[in-house]
Amino acid sequence: MNHKAESGYPDMEIEKEQLYSENKDGVITVPFNPKDVDIVSQPMVISNIVEDLKDGVIILDPDFQRIPDLWDDLKQSRLIESLIIRIPLPAFYFDAGTNEKLIVVDGLQRLYSIRRFMALEKNDPDRLYLTGLEYLTEYNGYSFEMLPVNIQKRIKAQVIMAYIIRAGTPDKVRTSIFTRINTGGLTLLPAEIKNSVYRGQAADLLKELAHSEAFLIATGKKIKSSRMLDCEFVNRFLAFYLMGVEQYAGNLEDFLNDVLIRLQGESDETLGLCRRDFYKAMKYAHSIFGDAAFRKITVNGKYGRINRPLYDAVSVSLAGLSESDCEKLLNKKNKLIQKYNALLKDKEFVDIITNGTAKIQNVQSRYQKINDIFQEVLADD
Repeated sequence: MNHKAESGYPDMEIEKEQLYSENKDGVITVPFNPKDVDIVSQPMVISNIVEDLKDGVIILDPDFQRIPDLWDDLKQSRLIESLIIRIPLPAFYFDAGTNEKLIVVDGLQRLYSIRRFMALEKNDPDRLYLTGLEYLTEYNGYSFEMLPVNIQKRIKAQVIMAYIIRAGTPDKVRTSIFTRINTGGLTLLPAEIKNSVYRGQAADLLKELAHSEAFLIATGKKIKSSRMLDCEFVNRFLAFYLMGVEQYAGNLEDFLNDVLIRLQGESDETLGLCRRDFYKAMKYAHSIFGDAAFRKITVNGKYGRINRPLYDAVSVSLAGLSESDCEKLLNKKNKLIQKYNALLKDKEFVDIITNGTAKIQNVQSRYQKINDIFQEVLADD
């Protein structure tokens, strides 16, 4: 079994990361008890779906609505045409969550199309007017209310099949289900899935820190928020900061999920400490390293793209220092940058922040080496 994995985000400012090296042992672990998978099937009438969209029972998360490459008017119109001519739509998947609302897992773009055509107010500028229809060309330019009454009734009466992940399903199981069945044209990225699964103070904290001025300055505003990539970076920081490198067991995705589960129940005091030390880490990362923060040195001697493993090792190591020690590093930043650049030119270190970056040994090693140069500079009077 090949465990080689690479994060494939469409962001030229972030270096791709090879999380796992080749695993020749063929070890397979069971992530959870299959009995915990609790999904029920349920037919849903379009008219009821429209009412649920209007009432906010079905959640089209604003974080997803900002995605720039949702279906255009043509694709949305063709979906409505399918309803009119009674072509069955693929099944929808929802997560029932804990508040009796339905979070879309798979079928977001189809629901977004139905919402634009049938659930918005008549004077809403975002309403969909049919365009580019393949068969029913006489209805091009029509809104829902402009269609003949019998066509309106036909659309409303259409039935789709929905699969609902029931409340009480463990978070890790829900995350796995989200990942496996989210197969639409615009597949959710891991950070977006977490935002849906771990709603509440964990997701709120990630977004708060990711949108903070301190994070934006430290990363040079190069990490995009449109697909919640910025939240993934904050998630990595919080995981290693709050749970500790020594608790890392070799599966990065599980580790990132574990800290979100923990954050859901943490006290305001702990959340306050997370904020304080995150802001401190971002402040000194920028003050010491400037625009080169979290970037490897390329073969031509220049700083390259932002490197995730370097980001979490540097930021968490800074967060673990006192304010006075961070000030000492800032006062000795020339000496620190000299040691730091030497480390970035060390082939062994470059390898552990480039290949198999989620391996336990590589995680521990990068933290140890970053912490060592910090302590060497602090000890050098």
